[in-house]
This record gives sequence, C-alpha cells and structure tokens, in this order.
Amino acid sequence: MPSFAADLTALGYCALCLDMWCFGERSVRTELDTFKEMLWKGQVLWGMMVYDSLRGLDYLLTRPEVDTARIGTLGMSMGSTMAWWTAALDRRLKVCVDICCLTDYQALIETNNLKGHGVYYFVPGLLKHFTTARINALIAPRPHLATAGNHDALTPAAGLNRIDRELRAVYQSLDRPNNWHLLRYDVGHAEPPEMRRDILAFLRERL
Repeated sequence: MPSFAADLTALGYCALCLDMWCFGERSVRTELDTFKEMLWKGQVLWGMMVYDSLRGLDYLLTRPEVDTARIGTLGMSMGSTMAWWTAALDRRLKVCVDICCLTDYQALIETNNLKGHGVYYFVPGLLKHFTTARINALIAPRPHLATAGNHDALTPAAGLNRIDRELRAVYQSLDRPNNWHLLRYDVGHAEPPEMRRDILAFLRERL
C-alpha cells in the first residue's frame, strides 16, 4: 500500500513522519553498530527512537495549524510498535492505530522467532517489568485500533489472543469496551486495501 500521507492530508489531518535512527536519511550506520555503541554508553536504541517520537509530539503542539486536543499516532511494522509505545507513554495522544506489529513478547519467544525483529526492538530488562499487554493497557481508556495478519510470523496468533483478552478486560473495567479493537485479516506482514479502509474509517470516527 502507498504511504498514508496522501490519505491523511486529504482528510484534513496534519501529519508528521520522522526518520528514525538507522532509517531513511539517518541510515548512516547499521542498526547493530548503533545498538552496540549505545549499550556501551548506557543508552538503548529503541529508547532513543521513542524519545525522538515524543519530542516530535512536542513540536506538533507548537504548530498553529494543529488541534492539540486531537492528536493521534499511527504506524506500520516498526511504526506500529512505535505507535503503541508512544501512546502508552504520553496521554496527549488521544488515539492509537498500530498496523501489523502488536507482538506479544512471550509468544515470540515461544515460537522461536526473535530473529524476525531487528535489534533496535530489544530493550534490556523489559520482561522483568512488562508484558506487551501491560504496556498497551497504559493507553486505556483512549481509543486504540490494532490490525494484524493471520499469517504474520512477527505477531503470533496465540500472543494476539492473549493481548486481546487482557485488553478487553482492561477496557471493560474502565467502562470503555468499544474503545479497543483488534481486527485480523487473511494476510501476512502486509496491509491489504480493506485494512486501509478500516483504519481510515476508525480515524474519521475517533479523531
């Protein structure tokens, strides 16, 4: 599918898309070299990426054309994980849409597919404190749409079931059961046209 830029701006949204560390114009070094150097310096590559997104949100709030009460986050694959991490960390984000990367960490271990994700994805000590569902629970009760492919090895089905079950309970306990949605499609790690249609409909309704 093409970039969301044309679809979002056609609907009247302002959109900010940052090049992450090691991607786009910032791909001057490999992920592995950057990750290793940061570990030596007491930093974590994923943490630095998330920090950039949070600072990007700070910048959006300074723009006169931006409605600061109606800001959402959306991303595909790595951007999907970025969407739910930043929404969990910053309540200024009113809506979250994550596309094809709501990955249950334990399920990824169980299916022996840690190799499927880039090294940027891994945060030392994370599993001592959080599961994927517990991070996503921090978004509640704000509207959150997750989309996934039934044949996507990066998001094992058992893990999606576990996250869905836990988040349904969280949103129900906050009396906002209709604010959490997990939609699945008969694809792999991809965004088919019907997924795009469902995402844009969700944004029109919730943002």
